[in-house]
Amino acid sequence: MIDRLVRDGTAVARSDGSVHRLFPVAVSEAEGEALRERVTREGATKTIEVGLGYGISALFIGEALIASGDPSARHVVVDPHQATRFAGCGLQFLDEAGLGEQVEFHAEESQIALPRFLTEGRSFDLAFVDGNHRFDGVFLDLVYLGRLVRPGGIVFVDDYQLPSVARAASFCVTNLGWTSEGVSAANDLHQWAVLRTSQVPDTRPFDYHVDF
Repeated sequence: MIDRLVRDGTAVARSDGSVHRLFPVAVSEAEGEALRERVTREGATKTIEVGLGYGISALFIGEALIASGDPSARHVVVDPHQATRFAGCGLQFLDEAGLGEQVEFHAEESQIALPRFLTEGRSFDLAFVDGNHRFDGVFLDLVYLGRLVRPGGIVFVDDYQLPSVARAASFCVTNLGWTSEGVSAANDLHQWAVLRTSQVPDTRPFDYHVDF
């Protein structure tokens, strides 16, 4: 499925017959491979993604989860625009790849879904962030995912070339004790950063702040 989508670059939505050009909206093959490799390296079996889009990143994550051999491995996806902006293509591709039962989909905004996951006591090994790219949107995603992803877990951030995304990530590194494990080469369309959440409890005083 990945090979076909990357090769063709376009696909027809099963829902309404519309034709979609997948790139450059979807992550590149290089980024997908880096994401898959990181899921495998971390031994992640519980993953979460903000922004399904055309599902290319989810296909790479799903490939790694299948390779883990863990029958309980699951991928949670949050995307309020799947049925409208993407005509359901992301879910369609996952279904065609045989990953439908492995994916838990939520058609709502992440600032609503993520706090609920937190109250439900859910936890994840790795997160992929590619949703609302405005500063306030990505900031909320990162802050909540920092509490949902296990201590010392990975938050893989797409579109790091955007000042809003890089700025939000900078807050997490300078104020929350996260560490950066690398940034991809400069790219005007899709640069990514790999962040690791803090492994120690948050003991900052109430007035703590480091300029970011």
